[in-house]
Amino acid sequence: MSNLISVAELHTLLAGSEPVVILDVRWRLDRPDGRAEYREGHLPGAVYVDLDTELAAPGLPATEGRHPVPEIEDLRAAARRWGLHPGSTVIA
Repeated sequence: MSNLISVAELHTLLAGSEPVVILDVRWRLDRPDGRAEYREGHLPGAVYVDLDTELAAPGLPATEGRHPVPEIEDLRAAARRWGLHPGSTVIA
């Protein structure tokens, strides 16, 4: 399994019979909320994922880093909202 795929490989996956979940995780240090950029243009069917609120837990940057890992149940709940299920093919 490769960590990176080409546009052609993504096209093949999307044209196949198995469901594919595309997660759009936009984040910039100077503009951490990427919703505006997501709305301006994203791959069709992509789900916006907020790094600060869905992929990270509140924490103390000095001791836990900028984006500490959330509790597993919080991450599971977020994954369900994104449409992930066991065996899902995920593109981020």
